[in-house]
Amino acid sequence: MPEASDREPKRRPPDVTTLLRLLSEAEVKYVVTGSVAAMLHGVPVEPGDLDITPALGVDNLTRLAHVLASIEARQDPRAPFGHWERGDGGEQQWVETAATPEAVAARASWRPDPAEPSSFDHLLESKHGAVDVVPEVSGTYDELMARAVRLDVAGLSVWVESVDDLLATLTMPRRAKDHERVERLRAIQRRVRAD
Repeated sequence: MPEASDREPKRRPPDVTTLLRLLSEAEVKYVVTGSVAAMLHGVPVEPGDLDITPALGVDNLTRLAHVLASIEARQDPRAPFGHWERGDGGEQQWVETAATPEAVAARASWRPDPAEPSSFDHLLESKHGAVDVVPEVSGTYDELMARAVRLDVAGLSVWVESVDDLLATLTMPRRAKDHERVERLRAIQRRVRAD
């Protein structure tokens, strides 16, 4: 998602362990992506949200919808309005749109529909911090799982986006806040390849 303006209040950081535990207990299939994935690989970063890419089957999205309801997830009212578009080179670009009264009302009444994966694609606030469900922007669940690594997080076995996939996401297009993350991930990548 695009970065929030400096004038807007910061969203509440995720309670990563609690959120991962709830997803695990509900048997949701997903891959951790974004800043939490970078953190789990060893990059010293304080995530602003927990990004997950879920498997898109209706049963899995139904389980995810139940978890989101249990944590009182709702669309972040401060998040910019817009949508993702795929450019000519295949790269996803965020296209910001106006906050029309209809868009504001739809955000306020949001409920995910397990039959429509795109209905989950939102930055959410919850009682355990910010969650960003990203069904396809960083790659689909199946694409990411082909290279994902299983890591232990507070006694949970969690699938995490590979360093190579993280680098691909963080460098196209490059955001200023990602510069240090990219450098640290490249150092981890070099170390892993040298072993």
